[in-house]
Amino acid sequence: MHFIRLLENIKLKIMKKSIITIIVTFFTTCICIGQEVLDYSGTVQNSVDIIKLKNSHHNAKKSRNAAIIINVIPSPNQSTNIQDIAFDGTYLWVEGVDEYFIHQISPVDGSIVKSIPTSVQKPYGLTFDGACLWLADNQNKIIQRIDTANGNVLQSFPTPVLPNNSYPGGLAWDGQNLWHNDMLLSANDSTYKLNATGQVIQSYQGFGTYSQGLTWDGQYLWSTDNPSREIYKIDVATFSVMDTINAPGGQYPNGLAFDGQYLWVANNDADSIYQIDVGLMPTGNFNLKPTQNKFTIYPNPTSGNFSVDLGETYNAVTISITD
Repeated sequence: MHFIRLLENIKLKIMKKSIITIIVTFFTTCICIGQEVLDYSGTVQNSVDIIKLKNSHHNAKKSRNAAIIINVIPSPNQSTNIQDIAFDGTYLWVEGVDEYFIHQISPVDGSIVKSIPTSVQKPYGLTFDGACLWLADNQNKIIQRIDTANGNVLQSFPTPVLPNNSYPGGLAWDGQNLWHNDMLLSANDSTYKLNATGQVIQSYQGFGTYSQGLTWDGQYLWSTDNPSREIYKIDVATFSVMDTINAPGGQYPNGLAFDGQYLWVANNDADSIYQIDVGLMPTGNFNLKPTQNKFTIYPNPTSGNFSVDLGETYNAVTISITD
């Protein structure tokens, strides 16, 4: 009789444990279904696209400096999930996930100047080379060169990482070569220097845990990291962090661009694009004014001719150019 009671108690405990397991599993499933799965840029992902958090702050400088905000403009349509941005000397270019358009927008108020079509669903990198845009296709793992007049693809090559490990992100143009962040799925992020045909010139371990937006200021490379909400100023000669800036706008500082004196940062948390002063000297010794004053120089950088647009703000001005 005692043995039978013992068996009944064991059976009851097993049943209780099974019921608890079922309840926990049920509620966990409900929570997962009820929430959107986001990557570290704030973009909705499929379960197969979830990126594991990688613990890498490779030589990142711990001291942070605050950015001085010069101007703030809204992201186009307020919901584009911008991953990267570019500056063409006069206007900003932005691309949104699932939009199938690249927008040229005013740096003064964010209004759309024009839009060119793209077949890319997940455009995660964008930069301007003085004539055309370059775009990193996160879904198909390719980099395209695009005609800004009509969106035609002029050139295309695969990203430098094997497709089953690649999660391509930001792009920058240094006047001769591309720089590219890849948020690798199974290893620490990497930053690549590529020539204009896609060949790898050099590769480096990226900074932060989600190396996304990139831009070039004429001397230094700048890169964003979403989890830490930081922007890194990188000396490419040693590939070390020279400075760390607190990114404005919240959790998802993605895109980066440089307008000749100021950085632009696109943030998906705030659905806004920030023009910030991080203490950079104007490129080319020009007396640049904030973009709101409509003083622009393009293309920048350049190895040949360039244009200076004074807008409507200045009646008379003296410009001194030093090579």
